[in-house]
Amino acid sequence: MSKFGNKIKSMDDALGAIPKSGATIMMGGFVGAGEPTCCIEWLIKNQIRDITLITNEPGLSGFGRAMLYKNSLVKEIISSHVGTTQESTEEYLKGNLKVEQFYPMGTWVEKVRAGAMGLGGVLVPVGVGILDNPGLFAELEEEKQVIEVNGVKCFVEAALRAPIGLVKAWRADESGNLEYRHTSVNCNPLVAMACEYTVAEVEEIVPVGTIPPERVGTPAPFVQAVVKGLSLEEHDEIYRRHWLKIGKLTPDK
Repeated sequence: MSKFGNKIKSMDDALGAIPKSGATIMMGGFVGAGEPTCCIEWLIKNQIRDITLITNEPGLSGFGRAMLYKNSLVKEIISSHVGTTQESTEEYLKGNLKVEQFYPMGTWVEKVRAGAMGLGGVLVPVGVGILDNPGLFAELEEEKQVIEVNGVKCFVEAALRAPIGLVKAWRADESGNLEYRHTSVNCNPLVAMACEYTVAEVEEIVPVGTIPPERVGTPAPFVQAVVKGLSLEEHDEIYRRHWLKIGKLTPDK
């Protein structure tokens, strides 16, 4: 047994402590790829409401994170926009989805990285003179702070952290070391490090020592629970059916 113990849990045990209302959750994924699909389904099944969702973008229409908006479970999104899913757009236009402000994707990632590394924030020149226009973000209680560094005006962007993180990886060992591949190497590694309680949904669970040290994308100390999700084949079938539905694939003859 590893000194970090066995972190393999059932979905109920791993997620059962999430408040029924008002949870702040940071989630990995990029436009439907590398999402913790089964964790999302658990949130919907258990009607976890009034979620503040911290995510790079809203997801992809038709499944995954989009179903959180469809079920009106998200009250606020901290992201780069709301436009990649019809469901999030509709909630926003209805006034059901609070947006205090948007961040360019690079800025959002750097804010999460600062949270992961224990920094207070970052200085970002992107958007100065645009994102601080008066009245652009009516929900802001204070104007965005701007300072000048070496002649360049920058926003002071505070670090982003969350009590709960949900990430998707390829595989994990019993101690919680995670290995990513392909598109799941998007925001997942940073999200895993920027949260107090991180649940990793994986396709495979392997013995300690199986994952080569140089392939560990998130070390075990940053992961509090590991849950078994869908297999690669099951993920492929979900995407195949979705792309057929929206006309991006042609059915086999």
